[in-house]
Amino acid sequence: MLRSTSKNIEQLLQVIKGKFSYQIFTRLSTRLLFTLTILSAVPLIIVGIFMSGVTQESLSEYIKSQHHQIASRAANEIHLFLQTPITTLKILLETEEITRMQSFAQNIILNKVKSTYPTFNRLFIMDTIGFETASTAFEERVNNYRNSVFFQNSIQGEHYFSEVYLNNKNEPYVISSHPIRKLDKTLGVLAGEIDLKSIWTLVDSIKIGETGNSFVIAGNGQLIAHPDKRKIIQRVEVINLDVILKIPQEDSIKTRIFYSPEGVEMLGTFTYLPELDWILVIQQPLDEAYSVASRMLYQVFGFVALVIIIAILIAYLLEKRITAPITTLVDGVKRYAEGDLDFRIKIKRYEEIAALADEFNAMAEKLVDNQRKLRRVERLAAMSKFASLVSHEIRNPLNSMNINMQILKREIDNPQGDIVKMHKYYDIIISEIQRIDNLVKNFLMISRPPRFDFLPNDIHDILEEVVLMYLGNAEQQNVEINRKYFGKKIYANVDRDQLKQVFHNIIINALQAMPTGGNLVIKTNLKKVRNKMKQYFNSLCIEFIDTGIGIPKDKLSDIFEFYYTSKKTGTGLGLAIARQIIEGHYGSITVKSKERSGTNITVTIPLKSEFIGIKKKRIVNLR
Repeated sequence: MLRSTSKNIEQLLQVIKGKFSYQIFTRLSTRLLFTLTILSAVPLIIVGIFMSGVTQESLSEYIKSQHHQIASRAANEIHLFLQTPITTLKILLETEEITRMQSFAQNIILNKVKSTYPTFNRLFIMDTIGFETASTAFEERVNNYRNSVFFQNSIQGEHYFSEVYLNNKNEPYVISSHPIRKLDKTLGVLAGEIDLKSIWTLVDSIKIGETGNSFVIAGNGQLIAHPDKRKIIQRVEVINLDVILKIPQEDSIKTRIFYSPEGVEMLGTFTYLPELDWILVIQQPLDEAYSVASRMLYQVFGFVALVIIIAILIAYLLEKRITAPITTLVDGVKRYAEGDLDFRIKIKRYEEIAALADEFNAMAEKLVDNQRKLRRVERLAAMSKFASLVSHEIRNPLNSMNINMQILKREIDNPQGDIVKMHKYYDIIISEIQRIDNLVKNFLMISRPPRFDFLPNDIHDILEEVVLMYLGNAEQQNVEINRKYFGKKIYANVDRDQLKQVFHNIIINALQAMPTGGNLVIKTNLKKVRNKMKQYFNSLCIEFIDTGIGIPKDKLSDIFEFYYTSKKTGTGLGLAIARQIIEGHYGSITVKSKERSGTNITVTIPLKSEFIGIKKKRIVNLR
């Protein structure tokens, strides 16, 4: 308790220090006023916290003690109430009239016991096959209890205590059954219906405060006794079964805080009755139980709050006069940090602070000038790099086109030119033109992000379409492509062509990483992903796992950057464009790799539940 109070005081002092550490007092009178305010408020806060803690802890222990006493007395009464009939049945088992299994003698002694102990509704005896041979009932019954739980347990030698039943008058009773044994042989079963109306009366008599009450519940959740009898008859849930299961299965009394089915926070005292597997619960709304403590706390904190308000008011007046220029300076610096460099701090009073503001304004002007120069340099560098890449990438197809066009011209000018060769050189020229067109499209995609046409598409169908295009190349490279799909069809709102471009780029990289053969696994799976709004939604994870040469650890952070490539003929645009497309689908793309151990690229695409065409989880292997 003292440790908690000390921690609260330490946290409070840290808050006060963080609030006022930036204030500058220019006169001794203001420092003195501030010191007096702190000295008057802090002792009261300390006393208030200490008193509230001690008061609450003392009242809490007192309330728990009262509940424990009530629960203990009630549990003893229930135990004593049930002990008499159970003991009586065990004594009957030792009598000669019962063990001889003669119906007339058994009827006489059973009726004598029932008249002596009105707790029994009925006493009856069954033979080894479940037929009733003796009973205290006036009318004769031809009952067979062979399939009854209590008979099956007792005929096997157990002393059984049944769950609670309600008769035709909606009155509760239980059946206590015991094996009739003689010379280690089971001759039949003795059973007694025990009336539980007295337990109902006991539970009704327990009142805690204004609304507190008690009830008895079995370990399996069956309500046995409650002040509201309709809840027993209708089997209404009065407490969450999870709360009951957490109660230690031992002869002890435990106090817990739980929520009632109506959502009311309750203080409960639980007493476990091991011989019956029953739990007696004394419950009271938490607010009502601690209402006295709450009133005392309100009074203490009300007085402390009044002093604190006065101290805050004084501090506020001081802050408005003394710290206003500092606040203005801090706000100005924040605007500079947010990028508003055209803003200027204006402070006329306090020469030192005004001089500092002028220095910040001069710094902002220099930053604006430096940013202007930096942007100019960055544009020139980007243009230079872009021009270098374009010239490098276009020069090769242009040279090829020039050579093939010259050869094509000679063939055309030759009267005996070979038409097959003409078509061949023509196709090469067209191919090089297409290559230049693709390069231009990639460069335009970088400078101008693509527009997406979102439509419901089967992701697996798109994957298969791309994979089929590369099966021939993979076979030539001795690369095996294995597909492990989650289900058969997975629909999502995607741009089909753009997503194909992503898969193209990833699979091309994987094949290029395995020039001497290997294995490429394409795996899909569903999982829950949390977005920035901390909302969970279904997503499809597509993993591309190859056994290639891998990526060095120091290069992993660069592979999604534009123009970065480790290949002599690469443009460094494939994975950069792939990430741009996936992020346009509100997804993500990540990579894990280890040199000479392969690479794992994971693409995550959000799904809409109404488009998921899966009935149950299953893995489909395709080779």
